[in-house]
Amino acid sequence: MLKSNILKSKTTLKNIGLATVVSMMLFSCTEESKRGNKADTTKESKKEEKKNSNLFEISGKVFSIPSPIQTAFMLKNTGAAYSSELLNSTASVASYSTTDRKALNLGIFGADMGYATIYDQTQDAISYMAVTKRLSSELGITNIFNEDMLTRFEANLGDQDSLLALVSDAFKSVDSYLKTNKQEDISVMILAGGWIETLHFATNLAKTNDDPAIKNRIGEQKITIKNLINLLLPYQEKPAIATVMNKLNELKDIYNGIEFKYTFKEPTTDPETKTTTINSVLEVSMTAEQLQEITIKVEEIRNSVIK
Repeated sequence: MLKSNILKSKTTLKNIGLATVVSMMLFSCTEESKRGNKADTTKESKKEEKKNSNLFEISGKVFSIPSPIQTAFMLKNTGAAYSSELLNSTASVASYSTTDRKALNLGIFGADMGYATIYDQTQDAISYMAVTKRLSSELGITNIFNEDMLTRFEANLGDQDSLLALVSDAFKSVDSYLKTNKQEDISVMILAGGWIETLHFATNLAKTNDDPAIKNRIGEQKITIKNLINLLLPYQEKPAIATVMNKLNELKDIYNGIEFKYTFKEPTTDPETKTTTINSVLEVSMTAEQLQEITIKVEEIRNSVIK
């Protein structure tokens, strides 16, 4: 049985999510489920949990998708070394010719940029900022990842918090632009790409690092994948989205065999350091065979996106 106290991180980084596609992996469930499971939770703790989640609304239901930044921090905190081999090659950006491929890989490159930034790999971070700018422009989002953004990014090299906040604001603007222009399907595809990339990070590191926190984080995605599929569901008439959904459903079938127990505990905040600790505890039961199946399927899905 694997146990983990869900990651401590600065409140200034908590909102980095699709809105940053540099975001992705805290344990989460629908607000509908939260109301059923935690009816006795105080309004204040609900407010705190909502603030620290990435929430998306579809047909009146709110779903929470966790952040890749959280997972990148968790991986770094286990002592896992930085590995550029885990990242999608920036040279591949020229091969993405369709809108869906550009959106999915914008999510992947965003997660890669976040991973590089967390590890203070500034040259890689700049390279991924550049390809993110290119894909955003090709998707018609021309006024966010522009030359001014790149200049500000370079000016803040060495200041991790400022870089992450800068990227977060940019992706929030991307998300807002797409929703305002009735292109929510593209926004959800960006989110899906980022989630796939971060799970790719975790499953690959689990091959050589037996830290329970990594395996636990992978197992937690049993809930997240259901939320992600539900977010894609309204757009399933589009062939590209239907294809992604089918692959995610295959992965969800593997996750069905994984058991876990979630115990909610109110978060605590240190007013002096402005650090919030999420104290909820998750117990995951996952066999080596299940982990291997998940790893193989994640690589299959990712390869279908990046190649």
